[in-house]
Amino acid sequence: MSDSDAGGRLTREAIVSSAIDIADVEGFDALSMRKIADRLGVGAMSLYRHVADKDALLMAMTEEIGARFPYPYGEHAADDPSDDRAAVGGRTWRECVQVATDTDWDLYTRHPWVVLAYSSPRHSMGAASLHCLDWMMAGFSQLGVDRVGAAEMTLTLWSYIQGVALTAVSADLVRTTGPDQDPARGGLDEVLDGTPPVEPPPRIADLVGAGRDVGLTDMRRRLDRGVEMLCIGFEVVARGARG
Repeated sequence: MSDSDAGGRLTREAIVSSAIDIADVEGFDALSMRKIADRLGVGAMSLYRHVADKDALLMAMTEEIGARFPYPYGEHAADDPSDDRAAVGGRTWRECVQVATDTDWDLYTRHPWVVLAYSSPRHSMGAASLHCLDWMMAGFSQLGVDRVGAAEMTLTLWSYIQGVALTAVSADLVRTTGPDQDPARGGLDEVLDGTPPVEPPPRIADLVGAGRDVGLTDMRRRLDRGVEMLCIGFEVVARGARG
């Protein structure tokens, strides 16, 4: 297909969708306009009629991913937009936290490159993300904190989920694992398995052979345990703010 033909048939949505598919398989660093064009059967220059450059493409990709993994912010239309409990469909703030944790974990594990994309404020706060932020703030407002406090709690929660997700998907992002290496096994795994790679310091020595059942290297368990600890902290902070 020629560039002139592509101009009438090619869409921004098709470009973004193809870019996401390539990034999921090969990583964002491997993404190029040429690869997208080849996948779509068009000339590379035709893409620039729809996206200005690779940075604009990344913004569109992250916005599309956010739209694919929304919080249920459109689930209930409240007569009063300031009604926080109605805005989250009658959920408790803890239930809102669980929704956010499950949704974001699913997003990051399905699309590992988004972990890095969301690290940039420029790419992490499109329309979908702002709606999710507003929804989660409504949940945290049940604790009696003001809007700034609710936003801070949301961003803290998001940062923690993103940090654990980065550890979980790092093998996919770095892609340096050799064919005979287990990407899921690291130094702490070896300690827990009873085969530490080096002589462990005294407190780590107490963990040698403890086994992986303790869950220290299970990323989803670490996420859930950490979120629970954050929630306990949020309650303490909220009580202090209320005096």
